[in-house]
Amino acid sequence: MARTSISKPDLELLALQQIRSFPGGEHAVSVEVECDAGEARDVTWRLHVTAKDEADFGRIHYAAETTTERLKRRYCLKR
Repeated sequence: MARTSISKPDLELLALQQIRSFPGGEHAVSVEVECDAGEARDVTWRLHVTAKDEADFGRIHYAAETTTERLKRRYCLKR
């Protein structure tokens, strides 16, 4: 199955929406996609999540990891 190209801002918004759909994920405030310079951007990106103080770090971490895996199977970043 071919992956769909997506812009960084769109991927960040989609990731935030998906993370917030997890139990405890509603405390996520923002998501940033980080890519290593010079690497293949389509597979080497990772998510950085900012959450409210009352967030459960374990739940946010699980949501971010699961969301990253799902999105990497579906999307590649536009160059």
